[in-house]
Parts: sequence; C-alpha cells; structure tokens
Amino acid sequence: MSSDDPLIAQLSDTLFWDTERSRLDTERHAAFIIVRTMERGTKEEVLSVWRFYGEPTVREALVNAPSLSPETIRFFANQFDLPVEAFRAHERAENWAS
Repeated sequence: MSSDDPLIAQLSDTLFWDTERSRLDTERHAAFIIVRTMERGTKEEVLSVWRFYGEPTVREALVNAPSLSPETIRFFANQFDLPVEAFRAHERAENWAS
C-alpha cells in the first residue's frame, strides 16, 4: 500500500501492519506515528520521523505516551537528559520489566 504523504511513504508496511496507512495523517496522528516508530522502527525510519517532527514534538509524544518499553524510556531519557520518572509510561514499564 502506498501513501501520498511523503513521510508515511518512507515508513515500512511492517511498522504499521495493523493500520490502514492511507488513513494516517501526519498531523492528527503525530503521537501514534512517533511512538510506533521510536519503539519499532529502523534507524532510518527513526531519523526520518525525528527530522519531520523535530525534537520538541518527539519529546512531548514520548514523555506523554501511555506505554513504552523500558529500553525506549531509558534511551530517550538519556537523549533528552530527563529522569526516567519524567515519562508517563515509567511505572507501567517498571512493572512490565519485573
């Protein structure tokens, strides 16, 4: 499936296997696209999404995400120089990891 949106077109079908890609809107679905890509995307996809949205938007989406893996939280806590507790998903991730 292809998309008319240049960013969505760069992202793999497997990244959004459960979503009708043609219905993704980079503005309305920004948080979903960011979180899914940062959690499961390739290095190239992560960089594309980072460049498209910019650090402040990526940071906001990840800090406010209801669920993230412990690895993603630790990586981006380091990237943004934040404590892991700053992430909404922190407690859930800690319980998941134990």
